[in-house]
Amino acid sequence: MANINDNTFIFHPKQETPTDKIVAYYTPIGEHEFLDNQNRPCAKTENEFVVAKTIKNGSRPTKFFVKVGPHGKLYNPIGLFSEGKNNKFLAKIGKKEWEFKEVNQQIFDLYLSFLSTKNIAWLNNAEREMM
Repeated sequence: MANINDNTFIFHPKQETPTDKIVAYYTPIGEHEFLDNQNRPCAKTENEFVVAKTIKNGSRPTKFFVKVGPHGKLYNPIGLFSEGKNNKFLAKIGKKEWEFKEVNQQIFDLYLSFLSTKNIAWLNNAEREMM
């Protein structure tokens, strides 16, 4: 029988190590707080206008995320049908309609070109690359 004072059955969680996590948030032109060194519209913190982001975690490769709808379509902040729906929840299951999805750098760059210029051709090219 195990002794109550024996520490073999006590859960010891792993200590979290501090990471060098750097997150950059991107918005459509006109909703930005500043422009980065490549003239891309950015925000300082995540807010309702953020539609793309990058996460750099220490020495790991950078991860790229864009806002995508339930049918795999990229979020169009100037679009007729997606405008104003970025915060809505699907009624029955409580799931966000637009969520961040990890993509490759090429799709991310095409999408940011769309955000910077509002030229729909860049959005179409990004969506074509996602297929």
